[in-house]
Amino acid sequence: MCDAIAVHEAYKQGDLERLKALLGNPPDFPNCHGPRGVGEIILEYAIYHSPIAFVRTLLELGANPNYGDNTGFPSLLAALSSQRPETDEILDLLLRFGADVQQRGVNDYTPLHLAAAMNDANLVRILLSHGADTNARTRIDDFTTPLEEAEKRSSLDAVKILRETKERR
Repeated sequence: MCDAIAVHEAYKQGDLERLKALLGNPPDFPNCHGPRGVGEIILEYAIYHSPIAFVRTLLELGANPNYGDNTGFPSLLAALSSQRPETDEILDLLLRFGADVQQRGVNDYTPLHLAAAMNDANLVRILLSHGADTNARTRIDDFTTPLEEAEKRSSLDAVKILRETKERR
């Protein structure tokens, strides 16, 4: 059993060699599973806790930005929910490395649903620039589009951008 605190510190410091060693140098790194609760999905834990350069390194090493996720936070939703100052950079990085802009997560949200609900104009624009579907509806609860979700939450900046986008299309 590895030391959870040491694993977390390796993520936090972006120490690739130490993390690999603590995980037992798995041959399928970075798509292997880490210890439960501390990086079970390597890329997801890095999105929340590591420097952006470390996230980039994992992607360059082949980390799958479309990893299977049972918790409702695939990579793009993890980035959006991380509340990091560089969320926009991480989001763009994941998209450039092939993350599916239509990932589904918690509440069956797409990343655009979550960015609209957060009322973050920059994140909404990034997702739209990568082809996010403004007409995607959640398949549970209220079956909302990102625009309807933004309106429901009074996310005025997101509402404005999504309405303008809808008018142009």
